[in-house]
Amino acid sequence: MNQILIGAGMFGGLLATLSLGVPIAFALLFVALASLYITGGGWDALSLIPSTYWGSVATLALTSVPMFMFMGAIVSASGMGARLYSALAKILDGVPGGLAVATTLACGVMAAVSGSSVATAAAIGGFAVAEMRRHGVPQGRACGAVAAGGTLGILLPPSIPLIIYSVIAEQSIGKLFIATLVPGAIMAASFGAYQMILAIRDREHGGAAGAAGKKQRTRPLASVRERIVALKDIGPFALLILIILGSLYRGLATPQEAASLGIVASLVLAGVVYRELSWTKFRQILVNAAQSSVMILAVISSAIVFGYVMTTSQVAQSLTQTVAAAHVQPWVLFICINVLLIFLGCFMETIAIIVVTMPVLVPVVQAYHWNLIWFGVVVVINMEMALIHPPVGLNLFVVQSVAPDVPLRRIVLGTLPYVFIMMAVLALIGVFPSLSTMLLGAS
Repeated sequence: MNQILIGAGMFGGLLATLSLGVPIAFALLFVALASLYITGGGWDALSLIPSTYWGSVATLALTSVPMFMFMGAIVSASGMGARLYSALAKILDGVPGGLAVATTLACGVMAAVSGSSVATAAAIGGFAVAEMRRHGVPQGRACGAVAAGGTLGILLPPSIPLIIYSVIAEQSIGKLFIATLVPGAIMAASFGAYQMILAIRDREHGGAAGAAGKKQRTRPLASVRERIVALKDIGPFALLILIILGSLYRGLATPQEAASLGIVASLVLAGVVYRELSWTKFRQILVNAAQSSVMILAVISSAIVFGYVMTTSQVAQSLTQTVAAAHVQPWVLFICINVLLIFLGCFMETIAIIVVTMPVLVPVVQAYHWNLIWFGVVVVINMEMALIHPPVGLNLFVVQSVAPDVPLRRIVLGTLPYVFIMMAVLALIGVFPSLSTMLLGAS
């Protein structure tokens, strides 16, 4: 019981520190050092912290994080996202809710080459929101489609949060990437189906978005030839996805090697094929990728020290024993874990949630003999919800930055239906875990 109280005190101290506006990396490190000093016996207990801090990031698995972020920065800054969205919008011309569906598909494809939800929402949102509003789509609905579509960036590979989870849970990054493909497809299809249903309802009964359908009917639909020509702007993304996922799925490359190949391919496409990569822009890409990587690795290092303190204090072990002794039903534990993750998503950023909670939750999950690959998918879907529900949902603010005239309240209302869709998909994955593991047997 004393160990559980220590853990509760550490989490309480962390939330209190974060509420003061302290950056997450420093908050984690401060609480960990203070806890270790108090429970470990003074200054001598801190002697292992430097080696723990350095060793947490000096691992081969984490080298793929800055590499995928560099590749995503190249794609985001090259203008390829605008070409992708325009191509999909033309191909889906005439489909009910075609622009919103094109936004979801563009976000999904962009996610498969960037690994970042924020980068996906920023890269697609700048022109997708304006285009949808120009065709009469209500501003809240347009912003909601971009904010929700952007969350696919952490569900579909190469997902940065999944990489971090794989390191903490000691699971194969390649298997985790493959495990997200079916749930990611279900999620994207669910978004698209919802958007099409809304459009059909508006066409039949009028309503706020009825003007969108009328505007689309007053202009000629794209011809077959125009749709075929539009495919050329999807080709580069298909190539990048084939290089990354194909090499991983067939076991031809490690995640680090796949990231290296992706960087080379994206540089060739952005700099040689499209000629949209100047030296000035390339230097800025390097700076942005370096800053983002340092920030993420600092959070990981501090969180691993935080987890180290909880382990040495026997917090995780005591919690596992307590849960096992209580004979909690698996479905009750599943609901409790998801409620905890959704609650933390109201106050913390996704990567911070993963690195803080997984050292405690993974031993509990192992005690119940749950598949850790499947559990990783469950965790990431929860993190998707954290990105679009207030008050911290980062994608809400990213979308507001590209549509500053839209009140945040309207953006939140536009994204709420997608939160419920995510909950439904999460429940589906919980009831049918094989949806996340069915491709692993073939890999």
